[in-house]
Amino acid sequence: MNIEIRPGPLGETAGEPFPEVREEMDRMAKAGRFMRPALMRLVPNQLVVRMMRKMFGFPNKDIAKGRVETRRLSIPGPGGDVPIRIYTPQGTDLPILLYFHGGGWVAGSVDAVENIGRGIADRAGCIVINVDYRLAPEHKFPAGLEDCYAAVKWAADHGRELAGDPTRIVVAGDSAGGNFATVCCLLAHERGGPGIAHQVLIYPGVDLSGRYVEQHGPQAGAEGMDMGDFMASVYVDGPEQLSDPRVSPWVVDDLSFMPPALVMTAEFCFIRDQGEGYARRLHEAGVNTRLLRYNGLNHAFLDKVGVWPYADGCIEDIADALAL
Repeated sequence: MNIEIRPGPLGETAGEPFPEVREEMDRMAKAGRFMRPALMRLVPNQLVVRMMRKMFGFPNKDIAKGRVETRRLSIPGPGGDVPIRIYTPQGTDLPILLYFHGGGWVAGSVDAVENIGRGIADRAGCIVINVDYRLAPEHKFPAGLEDCYAAVKWAADHGRELAGDPTRIVVAGDSAGGNFATVCCLLAHERGGPGIAHQVLIYPGVDLSGRYVEQHGPQAGAEGMDMGDFMASVYVDGPEQLSDPRVSPWVVDDLSFMPPALVMTAEFCFIRDQGEGYARRLHEAGVNTRLLRYNGLNHAFLDKVGVWPYADGCIEDIADALAL
């Protein structure tokens, strides 16, 4: 399948990050000197989690041009109430998009993606539900995933009350949230609904099992980075669960049941290759799939919505895809 390239500093030619991305990459490289695998094995996992939680988030800005109402609710979930935020633009019978934030399954927040959700609601003309799912290691797999799926079911049952159209449900997320989005499609298929019309996967993490690397070799930009042991200890109860399709949808043999997909990757993202590989597998399975790569950008660039024009452009691309 073709990859649609969003131009970087060299246009459609790869190899050069935008200046602000270079600055961020340099900062991360300096931090990485203190996070080499040999050293990380000596750091307690709880300390790593705290470090990750401090690192996540960016002071982004609201880009909504029209009126977007924000409501805060709690809905029933498998482990108690799940807090959600609902962003509603003007209109009726609107599509309903569930958004799951990133953060490596252990970090991130609804606050960090508030302006992403509001931007999508405004540009795409859809209701966006921002889901505050439970995080590991306090709540290990499948707690956060089941919170997200509960939100999908709630949207299907209550969409009309929100002025939405429950026959047009979209699941979306970035990084770990992209994993949850596509796995919710798997759960809906296995459990007999609800129907999901589209999935938007933003630099998604789709393989914690190591199967992608076994099949295709190391991922570009991920040299020396092995999160398997860490995730096995903080996200799941044991390493064997990393091969569960609900953790690593890459291992699903037949993806033909999946809804249409928009997969978005970044040139300098350490999990770019597995995301693009997943898009190709969806396409090969007969799923209507569109793959966009943003040259010059890195993982989590969408967090800079309202600050980096490239992030705003990504919101526009999502809106255009959902208008089809």
